[in-house]
Amino acid sequence: MAKRYICLVCRNEIAHPNAECPYCKARSVIAEGASPRILGMVFGVMAAVFAVTGFYAKSFKAERSTRGQHHFGVAQELLAEGNHANAIKEYRNALSYAKEEPDYRLGLARALFEDERYAETENHLVDLRSQDPTSGILNYLLAQLAAKEGRLDEAVSYYRTAIHGRWEGDTEDRRLNLRLELVDLLETSGRDEQLAAELIALAEIMPDDRGIQHKLGALMLRTQLFDRASSLFQTLLEANPRDHEALLGRGEAEFQLGNYITARTQYNRAKLVRDDDATNERIALCNRIIELDPTRRGISLRERFRRSRVLIERARAATLKCQNPSGDAFVGPLVALPADLASALENADQALAGRPGRATDETVEANTLTAEELWNQASPLCNESTPLDPPLVHVMAKLSR
Repeated sequence: MAKRYICLVCRNEIAHPNAECPYCKARSVIAEGASPRILGMVFGVMAAVFAVTGFYAKSFKAERSTRGQHHFGVAQELLAEGNHANAIKEYRNALSYAKEEPDYRLGLARALFEDERYAETENHLVDLRSQDPTSGILNYLLAQLAAKEGRLDEAVSYYRTAIHGRWEGDTEDRRLNLRLELVDLLETSGRDEQLAAELIALAEIMPDDRGIQHKLGALMLRTQLFDRASSLFQTLLEANPRDHEALLGRGEAEFQLGNYITARTQYNRAKLVRDDDATNERIALCNRIIELDPTRRGISLRERFRRSRVLIERARAATLKCQNPSGDAFVGPLVALPADLASALENADQALAGRPGRATDETVEANTLTAEELWNQASPLCNESTPLDPPLVHVMAKLSR
């Protein structure tokens, strides 16, 4: 069947597709029998155009991604080499191809931090953290930044969030290292109360590294966690009875707890491993304290009574020395004693006057209380510059516990 050509303006039939319509002089013609085929061709062309456009768009996007990754890789290498300025440029180049890529922004923040451009560093980190508040790495970097600028409260808060935050990979080792960093920060900043709290938390997940355990034990001694320190050092000694540092550590912990016999035992064991003057001095002090303590178990009532009188004598001597540190070289009137101290000193003189009474539990307790009262009243008069009686100081501290 032959095709019919129709004028699109007046709809009259014309002879040829290029002929002028004899009716309206138009040249807009359609082949009436070919419309489905033409439509198919049109749709095919359109599909091809879309395919080509999509291909080029995808290729363009892939090319941008490839270039961004290239700049990022170069930036990472430069940062590792310590070339911070050029690393920053490469990170910015990477971001020009992918503005919202978090790894690129994080890398840029790290490079800025290393280049000591802290204000811009913080802007990037705070913005990234607003999108991911539980990120361990972001909170850690903010903690480092705050610590660097002396904002310790913020640093501690960020560290604690990082410790409990989300990490990828070996999270337990990361959390342990963060705890140790926080401990170092609190130690150097002198925040002993917060340091003690972190040490207690660390004790619950005690690492196997003996070097770290020694360090934690020493910090526990510093923060007066004597019970925990003693327990930690004892654990170390169970694994190695000749651990010199652990022996000294446990000796010091027990000494501070007032367990002078146990402390002396630990110091003596440490001396067998390594003999030194400091350990010998500690042993000698333990001996002098033990020989003065009227509450020591296993000694006779007579010996307890004798020691209680010695306590009064030494408390009295310490009080008079605090009143007159210069001794015989002093010229002029002595400092007037407060009424309560003068009364306590008079009671001590009366207890020592004449012949000693009978040794009983009551007289031992009475003498001990007299010595304690005098010591407590004399303490405000004495100062750190006045050399006191070390064994007496420790025995009195033990009696007041």
